[in-house]
Amino acid sequence: MISQPSDKHADIRYLSLAARATIALCLLFGIASFPTAIHAAGPEYSLNTSSASPRTVEDTTAASIERDYAHAWKSLVAALEANRAELLTENFTGTARQRWQQAIDIQRQNGLSRRIVDHGHSLRVIFYSLDGSSLQLEDVADLEIEYRDGGKVLSSEHIKSRYLVLLTPAENSWKIRILEELPPS
Repeated sequence: MISQPSDKHADIRYLSLAARATIALCLLFGIASFPTAIHAAGPEYSLNTSSASPRTVEDTTAASIERDYAHAWKSLVAALEANRAELLTENFTGTARQRWQQAIDIQRQNGLSRRIVDHGHSLRVIFYSLDGSSLQLEDVADLEIEYRDGGKVLSSEHIKSRYLVLLTPAENSWKIRILEELPPS
Protein backbone atom coordinates (compact mmCIF):
# COMPACT_ATOMS: atom_id res chain seq x y z
CA MET A 1 0.00 0.00 0.00
CA ILE A 2 1.31 3.45 -0.92
CA SER A 3 1.49 5.85 1.99
CA GLN A 4 0.41 9.42 1.53
CA PRO A 5 3.04 12.10 2.02
CA SER A 6 2.61 14.06 5.26
CA ASP A 7 4.32 17.34 4.56
CA LYS A 8 4.80 19.86 1.76
CA HIS A 9 8.31 18.65 0.85
CA ALA A 10 7.18 15.04 0.81
CA ASP A 11 4.41 16.05 -1.66
CA ILE A 12 7.04 17.47 -4.02
CA ARG A 13 9.24 14.36 -3.69
CA TYR A 14 6.20 12.12 -4.23
CA LEU A 15 5.10 14.04 -7.34
CA SER A 16 8.63 14.16 -8.59
CA LEU A 17 8.96 10.40 -8.24
CA ALA A 18 5.61 9.84 -10.00
CA ALA A 19 6.59 12.24 -12.79
CA ARG A 20 9.94 10.51 -13.23
CA ALA A 21 8.25 7.10 -13.35
CA THR A 22 5.75 8.35 -15.94
CA ILE A 23 8.51 9.82 -18.11
CA ALA A 24 10.55 6.62 -17.80
CA LEU A 25 7.56 4.51 -18.90
CA CYS A 26 6.87 6.82 -21.85
CA LEU A 27 10.51 6.60 -22.91
CA LEU A 28 10.55 2.84 -22.47
CA PHE A 29 7.44 2.32 -24.58
CA GLY A 30 8.56 4.92 -27.09
CA ILE A 31 11.95 3.30 -27.54
CA ALA A 32 10.46 -0.18 -27.63
CA SER A 33 8.16 0.81 -30.48
CA PHE A 34 10.81 2.78 -32.39
CA PRO A 35 12.32 -0.19 -34.32
CA THR A 36 8.81 -1.27 -35.29
CA ALA A 37 8.14 2.16 -36.75
CA ILE A 38 11.35 2.01 -38.77
CA HIS A 39 10.59 -1.52 -40.00
CA ALA A 40 7.03 -0.57 -40.93
CA ALA A 41 8.33 2.16 -43.21
CA GLY A 42 9.46 -0.50 -45.69
CA PRO A 43 11.74 -0.18 -48.69
CA GLU A 44 12.52 3.17 -50.28
CA TYR A 45 11.08 4.02 -53.69
CA SER A 46 12.54 6.91 -55.65
CA LEU A 47 10.85 7.97 -58.88
CA ASN A 48 12.63 10.05 -61.51
CA THR A 49 10.20 11.51 -64.06
CA SER A 50 12.61 13.92 -65.79
CA SER A 51 13.08 11.75 -68.89
CA ALA A 52 9.36 10.98 -69.39
CA SER A 53 8.12 11.65 -72.89
CA PRO A 54 6.12 12.57 -74.84
CA ARG A 55 4.12 13.74 -71.82
CA THR A 56 5.29 14.97 -68.44
CA VAL A 57 4.20 13.16 -65.30
CA GLU A 58 2.09 15.26 -62.94
CA ASP A 59 2.94 15.27 -59.21
CA THR A 60 -0.29 13.49 -58.23
CA THR A 61 0.32 10.84 -60.90
CA ALA A 62 3.90 10.35 -59.71
CA ALA A 63 2.70 9.88 -56.12
CA SER A 64 0.10 7.30 -57.17
CA ILE A 65 2.65 5.43 -59.29
CA GLU A 66 5.05 5.17 -56.35
CA ARG A 67 2.26 4.07 -53.99
CA ASP A 68 0.78 1.48 -56.36
CA TYR A 69 4.15 0.12 -57.50
CA ALA A 70 5.27 -0.30 -53.87
CA HIS A 71 2.00 -2.07 -53.07
CA ALA A 72 2.47 -4.36 -56.09
CA TRP A 73 5.95 -5.39 -54.97
CA LYS A 74 4.69 -6.03 -51.47
CA SER A 75 2.02 -8.37 -52.86
CA LEU A 76 4.55 -10.06 -55.18
CA VAL A 77 6.93 -10.71 -52.28
CA ALA A 78 4.07 -12.16 -50.20
CA ALA A 79 2.79 -14.28 -53.12
CA LEU A 80 6.22 -15.79 -53.84
CA GLU A 81 6.88 -16.62 -50.19
CA ALA A 82 3.44 -18.12 -49.51
CA ASN A 83 2.99 -19.63 -53.01
CA ARG A 84 -0.38 -17.91 -53.30
CA ALA A 85 -0.94 -16.54 -56.82
CA GLU A 86 -4.26 -14.95 -55.82
CA LEU A 87 -2.29 -12.28 -53.95
CA LEU A 88 -1.26 -10.86 -57.35
CA THR A 89 -4.80 -10.15 -58.57
CA GLU A 90 -5.16 -6.64 -57.14
CA ASN A 91 -1.89 -5.26 -58.54
CA PHE A 92 -1.01 -7.27 -61.65
CA THR A 93 -2.79 -7.82 -64.93
CA GLY A 94 -2.13 -9.35 -68.34
CA THR A 95 1.27 -10.86 -69.06
CA ALA A 96 2.78 -9.91 -65.71
CA ARG A 97 0.08 -11.70 -63.75
CA GLN A 98 0.24 -14.78 -66.01
CA ARG A 99 4.03 -15.08 -65.74
CA TRP A 100 4.16 -14.66 -61.97
CA GLN A 101 1.22 -17.06 -61.51
CA GLN A 102 3.14 -19.64 -63.56
CA ALA A 103 6.29 -19.07 -61.50
CA ILE A 104 4.32 -19.58 -58.28
CA ASP A 105 2.63 -22.71 -59.67
CA ILE A 106 6.03 -24.20 -60.58
CA GLN A 107 7.43 -23.36 -57.15
CA ARG A 108 4.44 -24.94 -55.39
CA GLN A 109 4.58 -28.10 -57.55
CA ASN A 110 8.23 -28.56 -56.61
CA GLY A 111 7.79 -27.74 -52.92
CA LEU A 112 9.86 -24.57 -53.26
CA SER A 113 9.39 -20.91 -52.38
CA ARG A 114 11.25 -17.61 -52.48
CA ARG A 115 11.68 -15.22 -49.59
CA ILE A 116 12.55 -11.72 -50.73
CA VAL A 117 13.81 -8.91 -48.55
CA ASP A 118 13.10 -5.75 -50.54
CA HIS A 119 15.62 -2.98 -49.83
CA GLY A 120 14.24 -0.47 -52.33
CA HIS A 121 13.73 0.59 -55.90
CA SER A 122 15.09 3.33 -58.10
CA LEU A 123 12.47 4.02 -60.77
CA ARG A 124 12.92 6.05 -63.94
CA VAL A 125 9.98 6.88 -66.21
CA ILE A 126 10.92 6.32 -69.85
CA PHE A 127 7.58 6.78 -71.61
CA TYR A 128 4.22 8.23 -70.64
CA SER A 129 1.61 8.11 -73.40
CA LEU A 130 -0.12 11.31 -74.47
CA ASP A 131 -3.53 9.92 -73.51
CA GLY A 132 -2.28 8.66 -70.12
CA SER A 133 -3.15 5.03 -70.93
CA SER A 134 0.33 3.57 -70.34
CA LEU A 135 3.55 4.35 -68.59
CA GLN A 136 6.86 2.57 -69.07
CA LEU A 137 9.62 2.68 -66.52
CA GLU A 138 12.89 1.06 -65.60
CA ASP A 139 13.34 -0.23 -62.06
CA VAL A 140 16.64 -0.99 -60.37
CA ALA A 141 15.64 -3.14 -57.41
CA ASP A 142 17.89 -3.92 -54.44
CA LEU A 143 16.81 -7.38 -53.28
CA GLU A 144 17.92 -10.24 -51.05
CA ILE A 145 16.46 -13.51 -52.27
CA GLU A 146 16.39 -16.83 -50.42
CA TYR A 147 15.40 -19.90 -52.39
CA ARG A 148 13.76 -22.42 -50.05
CA ASP A 149 12.72 -26.04 -49.98
CA GLY A 150 10.13 -26.07 -47.23
CA GLY A 151 11.84 -24.37 -44.30
CA LYS A 152 15.37 -25.13 -45.56
CA VAL A 153 17.32 -22.37 -47.35
CA LEU A 154 18.85 -23.83 -50.50
CA SER A 155 20.68 -20.66 -51.53
CA SER A 156 20.56 -16.92 -51.12
CA GLU A 157 21.82 -13.89 -52.98
CA HIS A 158 21.83 -10.12 -52.71
CA ILE A 159 21.24 -8.58 -56.13
CA LYS A 160 20.56 -5.32 -57.86
CA SER A 161 18.23 -6.34 -60.64
CA ARG A 162 16.85 -4.21 -63.45
CA TYR A 163 13.25 -4.54 -64.61
CA LEU A 164 11.34 -3.14 -67.54
CA VAL A 165 7.85 -2.24 -66.33
CA LEU A 166 4.65 -1.32 -68.13
CA LEU A 167 1.90 0.18 -65.99
CA THR A 168 -1.66 0.84 -67.07
CA PRO A 169 -4.31 2.74 -65.16
CA ALA A 170 -7.24 0.82 -63.69
CA GLU A 171 -10.24 1.89 -61.64
CA ASN A 172 -8.35 3.85 -58.95
CA SER A 173 -4.81 2.58 -59.29
CA TRP A 174 -1.99 1.64 -61.63
CA LYS A 175 -1.55 -2.05 -62.44
CA ILE A 176 1.58 -3.80 -63.62
CA ARG A 177 1.02 -5.24 -67.08
CA ILE A 178 4.66 -6.19 -67.74
CA LEU A 179 7.43 -6.80 -65.18
CA GLU A 180 10.36 -8.21 -67.12
CA GLU A 181 13.83 -8.69 -65.67
CA LEU A 182 16.48 -7.21 -67.95
CA PRO A 183 19.84 -8.86 -68.54
CA PRO A 184 22.79 -7.31 -66.70
CA SER A 185 24.38 -4.47 -68.61
